[in-house]
Amino acid sequence: MDFTADGILARMKGSLKNEDSRIEGSFTMDNLQAVSEELARFNAMLIAPLQDELAAQGSDMGTSGNEKHYVKWAKEATDAQGKRVAGNAKVSSPRDGTGNVYIAIVSTTAQAPTEEEIQIVQEYINTKRPVGANPVVSAAESIDITIVCEIHKTAGYTEETVKSQIQADVQAHFLEIAFQSGVISLNFFKVSNIISAVNGVSEVVDLTINGKKDSITADYNKFFSLKGVIISVTE
Repeated sequence: MDFTADGILARMKGSLKNEDSRIEGSFTMDNLQAVSEELARFNAMLIAPLQDELAAQGSDMGTSGNEKHYVKWAKEATDAQGKRVAGNAKVSSPRDGTGNVYIAIVSTTAQAPTEEEIQIVQEYINTKRPVGANPVVSAAESIDITIVCEIHKTAGYTEETVKSQIQADVQAHFLEIAFQSGVISLNFFKVSNIISAVNGVSEVVDLTINGKKDSITADYNKFFSLKGVIISVTE
């Protein structure tokens, strides 16, 4: 089942009995759009990471102390209220004879963790580490991202609705890639395609990411933090 904002909206729209309510820009459709965006964000933040975790568990061959285990242990650590503190971990284990294993974590909302959360994960992994391993937990560093785009809008859509959907879909993509391990890429063409696919966008006239028309990569200990999407709209 499609849990993107478009997929959710299409299913809710199909359930409407009144044909007038299905018209784009109507009060009903504007409200359904807002609801579908929130449900899509919920899926990106909670359901998608859970699916990744189940897949990782299924592929776990049972060896001790490999990088998948450190990711799993980091995500198992909980605070005093029993809540998980790490959304994901990114691991580097250089084979230099030191036994050091570097684990950079992001919070469950794809932000940098607090010092307390880092300590919780460190202490938990210390109880799981194999003999000879020296795990070092730290906060993943954020790379601030500002996206500026100019679009042509399709007639029949409000500017507010189109801007809101672009913001929601871009944010959902940031959450998705923030939970990937290893080197990650914020692909320029992927972002352009996400914006182009939004209902009401007829053309992406211009697009920059941090002032450039290029993709950006981040090492294992970094993640992208969306600071803003600045959108200019013309008919």
